Amino acid sequence: MGAVLLLVATLAVATPKAEILEYGYYEFITPAKRSMHPAATSGFVQSGEARLVKQAERIPIEQGRLFGFRFIITGMDPSVGQLPLELVVTHPKMDKPDGTSSTGYRYTLGLALDQGVVEDKTGYRMNEKYEMVEGDWVFEYLFMNKPLMVQRFTTYKP
Repeated sequence: MGAVLLLVATLAVATPKAEILEYGYYEFITPAKRSMHPAATSGFVQSGEARLVKQAERIPIEQGRLFGFRFIITGMDPSVGQLPLELVVTHPKMDKPDGTSSTGYRYTLGLALDQGVVEDKTGYRMNEKYEMVEGDWVFEYLFMNKPLMVQRFTTYKP
């Protein structure tokens, strides 16, 4: 009777460490690029260079207001090219023009690592009237289904 050889490959996964560097509301300093993203509540995401206007967790509602945070993730193996994460956003209920409503969204993404480090930003821009709702927002990044970082905001009508 022959012996069965079982090989188990294990991937040495480093545990990333995340730090929120700044948070609050921002303004774009370059023209924002708008791209379709079906997972997002509005169906779109915007990207561009932005600068912090005011550090705050309480965000006054204003059309076009961009709020979010900048972060750094360290501790990854430099040979790993991308860090697989899931972004989970919960927000106050939004009643959309198509008759549906939303209380959040989630999607997976891969952030490019440079020498085992990534610095990036995330947030939300209130463009449409239905997006300008008061309440609590939670932005959470998950790594391997475990929380890596969380940032909370409260939007309010000034």
